[in-house]
Amino acid sequence: MLKGYSSSTRLVIKLVIEFLPLGLFFLVTTKYDFAVSTTVFMIATGASLVIMWYLFRQLALMALITAATGLMAGAVTLGMHDPKYIQMKPTIVSLTFAAILLTGLVFGKPLFKWLLGQSLHLTEEGWRVLTWIWFAYFVFVAGLNEYIRYTSTFEFWAAFKAFGLMPLTVLYAIPQMYLLKRYRPEESEAETILNYGKTDAQRRPLKARPVTESTTP
Repeated sequence: MLKGYSSSTRLVIKLVIEFLPLGLFFLVTTKYDFAVSTTVFMIATGASLVIMWYLFRQLALMALITAATGLMAGAVTLGMHDPKYIQMKPTIVSLTFAAILLTGLVFGKPLFKWLLGQSLHLTEEGWRVLTWIWFAYFVFVAGLNEYIRYTSTFEFWAAFKAFGLMPLTVLYAIPQMYLLKRYRPEESEAETILNYGKTDAQRRPLKARPVTESTTP
């Protein structure tokens, strides 16, 4: 599916699908209590996974962990009739991601590539830097979510989760486009043609370009 669409269009479609459960969650929160909004969020989360698989034929581990945590937190929220469990979901997800990335850093493995579910074709140094950047972000989000959860109403928290967290993530990610250029492996034109359309396993191994202060981004 979507083979005829550009990569940017596919990315927009993916973001819309991922935002759908959060948007519905906020809209329902404005009219009903947390039990109803949590139920809608759980149904929408399951539906978004099905749609994502149907359109892209793959699900990133990050998306699976986020969805599974949301469904479990929603189930506990409904069972205990307490909204704090669904509110803790961003904290739990962020700390889970941070723990995975830190484990990879300790053992020298680029687990962010595995977590992200797609190849960015970076040097090992690039993956290490990117991993530290996102580790710091996930720890920050966990702390920010806990602060808002303790100091604000459920309605304000729901608005933050739906319309604050995603734009914050996008704004944080935009400057990292520089890293994708700075730490990109050198590939000749002939290798580019040869490797076009191949998977990572089929691609030729590339020799990483040394990173220097004079490298042009």
